[in-house]
Amino acid sequence: MQEITAQEEEYAFPYHYVAQFQEGRFRQHFVDTWGINYALTIEFILSRVRALQPAAVIDIGCGDGRLTRELSLGTAVASVTGVDFSARAIRLAQAMNADRPEISFLAADITLPQALGPFDLGVLMEVFEHIPPADCEAFLAGVRRLLQPGGTLLLTVPHANKPLEYKHFQHFNIAGLRRYLEPGFEILEVMPFEKRALSRDLLDGLLCNRLFVLNEPRLLAAIYRFHRRQLFACRNEGECQRLFVEARVR
Repeated sequence: MQEITAQEEEYAFPYHYVAQFQEGRFRQHFVDTWGINYALTIEFILSRVRALQPAAVIDIGCGDGRLTRELSLGTAVASVTGVDFSARAIRLAQAMNADRPEISFLAADITLPQALGPFDLGVLMEVFEHIPPADCEAFLAGVRRLLQPGGTLLLTVPHANKPLEYKHFQHFNIAGLRRYLEPGFEILEVMPFEKRALSRDLLDGLLCNRLFVLNEPRLLAAIYRFHRRQLFACRNEGECQRLFVEARVR
């Protein structure tokens, strides 16, 4: 029975899918080059959610459900829901969170009326840039319908300082983001973050390059602490790569 339990714990991540082989090529590492920034952003969002103490949270554009899971594990929120347009993403989120029955997942187009909510707080973490500009107004109207009057929205997006990625429709500056949000939301805070710096480029190259993927635990922990202390916060919009917004439904 003990051996079965140990094996069950291994299935917290689908590790058998890491090794790849095709046409004589082999690799055994899957590297998320945005991993440190993603982890720090999740930690930051969790700190904001804990401070606000909502009863019910919705993770909009939840994808595979990683943030949704962390909202359940890392806060005292009683009800956590993830919603995404992609049915495939939702099936993966459900599979990866089968051990968290308190989390609900739903595949839905939120631009259409939904029998969902209202929620005290919604999170849009790295989602809005995936919405075609012609659909942004309808998308934000759908976000508002999911939240109760006076409900809170926490949002992060890539800044226009950051080159546009193939899967993104647009990146934002503060003025442009305000134009999208202010018709339906009162903006309480805008914070530039993820500093552009040579030290970031050097550390990213140390973490992963053509020769090796860094795995030494103490060095990884030191690099993570340095990112948190020196490379997360920014003094102004000019040196950032991303934006955080806290807003309230009008």
